[in-house]
Amino acid sequence: MELPRALRAVGPHVGEETLLQSVATALHVSTQPITGQTGSRSALEKNPGVFLNPDQPLVQAVSVVDEDIKRQEERVAVARKKLQDALRRIVA
Repeated sequence: MELPRALRAVGPHVGEETLLQSVATALHVSTQPITGQTGSRSALEKNPGVFLNPDQPLVQAVSVVDEDIKRQEERVAVARKKLQDALRRIVA
């Protein structure tokens, strides 16, 4: 699995696997919006005892803009078209 470039791990010794687990857990159990950690990256990286918001995954704060949504909608449309074409070839 490849995470979007905008998701950057934050916190002492947080690798890509931990980041993925953190995001997946937040999406699974949280009822609030997932925004990421709001503390400065340098403060979160330097001090292992720094407060990390347990309600948010171990990523820097992320914002989604309309352009991101449009780009994702285009990717979904392309994937649906490919699936539709593949299903037509199987049925034909």
